[in-house]
This record gives sequence, structure tokens and C-alpha cells, in this order.
Amino acid sequence: MPVNHQVVYELLEETVGPDYVSDDPAVLEAYSRTGWVLGRKLKRRPGFVVLPSSVQEVQAIVKIANKYKVPFIPVGSFLHWSCQATYPETIILDFKRMDKILKIDEKNKYAVIEPYVTYTQLQAEAMKRGLWLPVPSSGGNTSVLANHLFCGSHFAMHRIPYYARAVLGVEWVLPSGEILKLGSAGYGNDYFWGEGPGPDLRGLMRGYVGALGGLGVVTKMAVRLYPWTGPDAFHCRGVFPEKVVEFPKDLAKLYLAIFPSTENAVNALYDICRAEIGMSLHLLSTTMAMAPMAKSREEFLSLLEAFKDIKEFILFMSFKTSPRVMEYDRKVIQKIVEENKGYLIPDEMVESLQEGIPETIRSAVSMRILNPMGGYDVFRSWAESLDKLLDQLKQAKAFLEEKYRDFIHFYYMIPLELGHYGHIELSILYDPLTQLDEAMECQNIGIRQDAEQKMYVTGSAGPAHDILGPSYGNYQLLLRKIKKKLDPNNVSNPPYPIDVTKI
Repeated sequence: MPVNHQVVYELLEETVGPDYVSDDPAVLEAYSRTGWVLGRKLKRRPGFVVLPSSVQEVQAIVKIANKYKVPFIPVGSFLHWSCQATYPETIILDFKRMDKILKIDEKNKYAVIEPYVTYTQLQAEAMKRGLWLPVPSSGGNTSVLANHLFCGSHFAMHRIPYYARAVLGVEWVLPSGEILKLGSAGYGNDYFWGEGPGPDLRGLMRGYVGALGGLGVVTKMAVRLYPWTGPDAFHCRGVFPEKVVEFPKDLAKLYLAIFPSTENAVNALYDICRAEIGMSLHLLSTTMAMAPMAKSREEFLSLLEAFKDIKEFILFMSFKTSPRVMEYDRKVIQKIVEENKGYLIPDEMVESLQEGIPETIRSAVSMRILNPMGGYDVFRSWAESLDKLLDQLKQAKAFLEEKYRDFIHFYYMIPLELGHYGHIELSILYDPLTQLDEAMECQNIGIRQDAEQKMYVTGSAGPAHDILGPSYGNYQLLLRKIKKKLDPNNVSNPPYPIDVTKI
């Protein structure tokens, strides 16, 4: 161990107390990897795990890291590989003690939260007040704050904005240890507004995807909430995975439509967006739809075989604001599907799937979607017009089917904000015991294909910026300047958002 390990440990112990810091190998092992392909390949134990309880303790930890040149990583749900240590003696900041909903403003529809508040926790409290926010596909156990800082996609982006647009006031501990407050929090105690005073720095804080802990620690955030017309609680019976939610049947309705081609399906997406109907709208591969229905790998493979003739379908969900609105949605969706040569699956066949509506509101099956084969990773991920996404999807699918036919792949396409643009993820499922190196190779090829085709990539991080940057105006040079300016000692989760050791 380096000479300063014990010194750093004692300072951390002084800061948070002896019960909330550890360098026990058994504890560190739990923070050594995630389930992504890079997480498995880059497994490394951190040097310390520390559980702060306040912004003052976070600030003190960051200053210790700067003084002794020890990297630190703020983690939320620990789902992404950027949560793993890439350098020895890294300090992991685990926010389990900072899990409070500090405020829910019913009139102005926002909540102020600490880092470890989960979607399930906040959604349950918001629904009691006639409010809600959609849960991302990563699941209801995901940190709301972390998900608003990183990615932020969810099932209702057709109607409700991507969470990069939902951040309001923020309390931010910079990599230097200085505390910066954004928006209305900067000139008072309230967090209701995200812009100003002066420059709006939220884009610097996260951009489209996020800085992955590379630009400091956000310790408090206000997020938007939205009107909720459903029950104030979800009542359940049974035991997971057989648990059933008792949900009002008139609150929402699912429609599934099959089309003769993906082009027809995308044209239907455009028409639905122009009509401005519904809450949720997806183009899903059948593979993705089967994954959450299966309770084992064997059942998943059996379902794929049973539905092999159906490649994809549109899933549309109408949400109750009034009976007249739901009836209008029904008539419009029927007309659009017919005009685009599609076929609506009869209600009696979709009836069993109506029980899955609560899953779209408070997801609990994300691990069944991601891990039916044991390994999962995103091969390509873009934000573009739906037409452009369609072209790229065709090429990427053809490549996988030719070069990586042993992988199972699935995809979803979501129109955002009524079709102004779209988001797509094409992912691979693989066996990590036998296909890990092949999956790593496949992911690297995907990054280089994005650079060649100049697509707007939604998941670039770390080394990927230097591969993609020259195709996008050399933005990586500016990003490197930002990292060096805000994090002069390179201690905030290096090498994210970009490696500053490169010239």
C-alpha cells in the first residue's frame, strides 16, 4: 500500500466517523465491477468506501482527495462501468445516507432531493399529491439525481422530456471542493428554477449524456414533477416475480401494431407524433419485448422461437385524462395504423399484456431485460431524426447478423418530444463466460462505425471522445480544457468525462 493510505483513511474516518468508512477487502470487492462488458474486463477494487451524510462531509472528502492526489468517484445505483475505480486507492463516495426527499412543491410541481433518493421512493410520495415522474428502464431502484445527471431516458419521452431537460436548481461540489449553486439556488434557498443568475451552467455540468462523476459531485437537485391522474398508491398481491399490481383498468390502455416493414412503422411513428396523442410510444424489437416476460434463459429462448416471425411492433399507450381523450386516441391510432398498412393486434390478445402497464410506470423488470443471457451491452446508441435512425438501424442490424450472429440483439426506438427527434439503442446479449472478449471487440467496432458515419452518439465517454471527436468538430479539445480547468489535480473520477493525460 502507498505510504499515505493510512493517513487518508484516518482523515476520512475523522470526517464521517469510524462506522462509515472502510478498506476491508470484502467490502471493496462489492464495488469492484458492474455487469457491463467493460465492467467485467476492468474489474478493480477501490482503496476506500466512504458514506457521507452531508454536503459539508462531501466537501471535506473532496479536499482530502485533492491534498493527497487520490481519485474519488461519486456513485448512485452503481449500474454503469464508470462507477468502477480505474486507479489504485480510489475513494468511492456511496450516498446511502443521503436519501432524503427534502421538499415536494405541489403547486409548482417539483421536488428537491438528495443523491440516493430512488425513483420508486420519489414517485410513491409524489403520487400521494397527484404528481409523478416516469421511471427509466434501469428500474425503480435507480437514483433520481444520478439518472438526471447521466443519460435520463424513460418510457414516456414521447410526451415528457428527456431528463437532461428536467434539471432545475442544483448544489454542486466542484472537483476543487468549492460549492457552486445553480439557478435560483444561487441567490436564495429555493431550487425552483434552473437558469441563471448569469450563465446557465447545467450544460457544463452534464451535457446530453453526462460527465460520469468527472466534474465533481452534485449533492442536491430539484427535478420536475408532472400531473398524475391515477391512484395514490399501487396495491400488490403475490410475491415477485409472480407479483401482480391491482391497477385501475380505465387508467391506461395499450395498443400493439405490426407493420409490413420498418419503414411503414417509422411513418406511423411520425403520424402519431403529429397527432400529439398518447403518453408512451415505442418501436420495439420482439426480442426486447420477450425478455421481461421470461423468468429464465430457457423460457426466453423458447419465446424467441415462438415469435420468430414477428420482428418488431409499435407499442402505444393512451393515458387517461378523460374518457373522451382515450376514445379520441383510439380512433386516431386505428386510422394511422390502417393508413400505414399495419395491423392492430385485437384487444382480447393484448388483454394479458395490460397487466404490464404498471411496469411501464414503475419498472421492476429491467434486470430481466438486460440479463436473460448473463451479459448485456449497448452496441450502438444515437439521437437523430427518425428517418436517420432507421437508416442506421438497418446497417447496424445487418452488420450484427453477418459478423456476430451468435449474439442475440434487440433494439428500441423512441420519438422524443412528439417526434422532434428520436433516440435508439441497439444492444447485444451474450454469455459472459464464453463471449466476453468477442463482446468487447463488437463494442469497439461500434464506436468506430459511429465516428465514420458521423452519427450523434448518446453514450460516448472516456476514450470514446478521442475516437469520435475529430468527426464532430474536435469537441474533445474543448472538453479536455473544461476538465483541466475544473479538475486541475485530475482527481474527479479520471479518465471521465475525458482523459486529460493525453495531449
